[in-house]
Amino acid sequence: KQWYQRRVRERIPRSAGESAPSLVVARYPEDGAAWRDDKLDAQMSFVKSIIHTARSVKDTYLESKAKPEVFLKSTEDLTDFLPMIEDLVGCSTLHLNQPIPLGTAVGNVGEKCEVHVLVKGLIDPAQEINRLTAKLDGVEKNVNVLKEKIDGHCEKVPEHVQLSNNQKLSALQAEMGTIETAISSFKKLAL
Repeated sequence: KQWYQRRVRERIPRSAGESAPSLVVARYPEDGAAWRDDKLDAQMSFVKSIIHTARSVKDTYLESKAKPEVFLKSTEDLTDFLPMIEDLVGCSTLHLNQPIPLGTAVGNVGEKCEVHVLVKGLIDPAQEINRLTAKLDGVEKNVNVLKEKIDGHCEKVPEHVQLSNNQKLSALQAEMGTIETAISSFKKLAL
């Protein structure tokens, strides 16, 4: 066993200028730019948000051990991450950018992605319509408050704050559209 461990340690590639006789006594590696990938970090953060939203929507409507179908409607390319998302969400099947069936509960991940969890036959559509209507009212209030804030911007407000408020407004408007679509979907389901 020791012989094998020593052989493995000897074969680990060393960084340039490393003169330690073995890995055990070598200096701890310094953080290097070669180890950073900002694009991958951003993608993983986005995937983490998708997983969180999907699990949240799933837990709102279903038991924790249920494995529903999940539909993602995204502007980003997620094909490399689909197996990981499917495993961590705990769904039976994960569909990317395919037609969304009736009877799905919806969650938003910013403006880039909608998460639809199939709950048809598992919930009461009338109760869900009431819940979504209340949620829509809250989002509309937030939109109105933000519009008033944006209209009140003057020259003293920094440009990055104005940009941030405009992005928030467009995200809230997208969420309103998604909620309205979900309400119409549940109305069709209730018939």
